[in-house]
Amino acid sequence: MRDYVFPPLLLPFFLLLIVLPFFAFVFVFATSNIFQIVFGLSYDEAVTVFALIVIGSLINIPIYEKEGRIVEKRYRFFGFIYTIRERRKITVAVNIGGCVIPAVLALRLVPSLPLDAWLLSFAVCTAVIYRFAMPIEGLGIAVPTFLPPLIAAASSYLFLLFFGYPLYFLPQMAFSAGVLSALFGADILHLKDIERIGSGVVSIGGAGTFDGIFLTGIFAVAFSLFFI
Repeated sequence: MRDYVFPPLLLPFFLLLIVLPFFAFVFVFATSNIFQIVFGLSYDEAVTVFALIVIGSLINIPIYEKEGRIVEKRYRFFGFIYTIRERRKITVAVNIGGCVIPAVLALRLVPSLPLDAWLLSFAVCTAVIYRFAMPIEGLGIAVPTFLPPLIAAASSYLFLLFFGYPLYFLPQMAFSAGVLSALFGADILHLKDIERIGSGVVSIGGAGTFDGIFLTGIFAVAFSLFFI
């Protein structure tokens, strides 16, 4: 009997047609709700901001170029081995959707937040992220996935309590401190180690929508809601 029982779709097609669109819908819906909570936007405005981030993730703006490491290539020709040394260049760029838009949104929140609590949270998050960020050749700057948003949410909560500020600042502060500390701690402060990543284009926020800068802000807000 079991020979006549089989799934209607092969697993890869099932994942492609059903599972992935479902998770994409959940992610868009959750992100839009977070934008509404943090920025006081309507649902349509929140979806528009998310769409701009998605579109912007396709655009990288070059900032500067520097000399990279020397790469050796060996060729064999009629029994002779020739070695060619080539110094490759590294182009540093910023991604619109993965870096610029989240950073602008985060900076927009700063004037409305308690500055002393925000500065301490930003400093702690930046130090922790810088400590754990690691340049990996061919990949970029790697950071443990949930460490930055957890630190952003927890430090924002603790410093708001320490200074006696109300917790309704918490989602905005977690987003702002999380995004900007990820930008500084993981990317900007590690530009000196950029040669270890390799050659080619190194884009800050270059993974676009799913880059650590953007996701740090989103998950930091999600984690902060557990403290309220």
